Amino acid sequence: MRQTPLLRRLLEEQCALVPGRVGAQASWRRLSAANRINELCQRLELDLAVAGCPAPWAGALREVRALAEAVLRENPVLQARGPLHVVRSGQMPDRCVLNREGRRERRKGFGLHREVRNDAGLSVVIAFTPPGYEQLWHAHTVDEYTLAVDASYLGRYADGAVGLLAAGKEELFHFHPYTYHTLVNADSHPARTFTLKSPLGVSVWMPALTLTGRERGRAEVRVVPREEDGRGVWLRRFQVEDPHHRYTVHVATLAPQARLDVTCEHGGYVYVLDGRVAAHGHGRSVVAGADDLIVAEPTPALWLRTVGGWARLYWASPVACPAVAATGEVGRRGAPLSALGAGVPPGPDGGRFHHLRRLQI
Repeated sequence: MRQTPLLRRLLEEQCALVPGRVGAQASWRRLSAANRINELCQRLELDLAVAGCPAPWAGALREVRALAEAVLRENPVLQARGPLHVVRSGQMPDRCVLNREGRRERRKGFGLHREVRNDAGLSVVIAFTPPGYEQLWHAHTVDEYTLAVDASYLGRYADGAVGLLAAGKEELFHFHPYTYHTLVNADSHPARTFTLKSPLGVSVWMPALTLTGRERGRAEVRVVPREEDGRGVWLRRFQVEDPHHRYTVHVATLAPQARLDVTCEHGGYVYVLDGRVAAHGHGRSVVAGADDLIVAEPTPALWLRTVGGWARLYWASPVACPAVAATGEVGRRGAPLSALGAGVPPGPDGGRFHHLRRLQI
């Protein structure tokens, strides 16, 4: 509780931040302090939930964690200087999320905009998942779209009984609103997922240590074919359209010396998944490596070329791409959907842990 004044000072600092004038070291100082406090709060909350007897200071603990979570939403895109910039992986501070066994999953995130907080608009959350790690059961009030980038993941979701889904590399989980779900890295090595989030997808998170069996939900895995341009570029495009999202998620694989042109009418945020690429635009050139983020001001002509070998890239464009439908019907896998349809009722009972902690910031 003594950390509350520190967290409030950090939030005041963030309110005064100006895009292009934010230093990586100052950002790391703010977010590393908030991450330490947030992790301690998570451990205390887990202990309280397992004990089954909420302490009189549980409400104050939730308030402290809410402040820490708010600090952790500082947008690393604020560090971008000039019309074309690379935010290095080490300049995007980490945050840790604990599962029910207390294991850590490291995460990074960035906004698809230049506002101070990631949740001021659409954003991307990257999870670096250890082998065998399973998330806490949780739900959101909006749709969630999670791309398995490096390996196969298992997805569990509650629809009376627990349904099971599997997504391979470069396949997309879609969990519908109020669907309690969890993801497991089914591989023997660390892997990454990328989740495109609306502001509500970030700020409202409903965890559950156990399920009651009364939860209902919907989920599926989306699969799209790879398009080849004949010049050493292979592209997957996932259309994401609902009341809170209207984007296309792109994953591109580039052969050595291949070139990819990206239209960035609303600004560009291209994340390097693997390899190295040189980016050219606005009369400038930069080189980015794995887990770096290329940030470009709006331009009709941003082009990227691999440096030294193969590379993979991730980005999301704010206009749904009609070419996806032209390349073939999007495939979906999943257990039979319940008769719930779009009328998923708000506020399902998420179990004992849900009642102890429903984080809304």
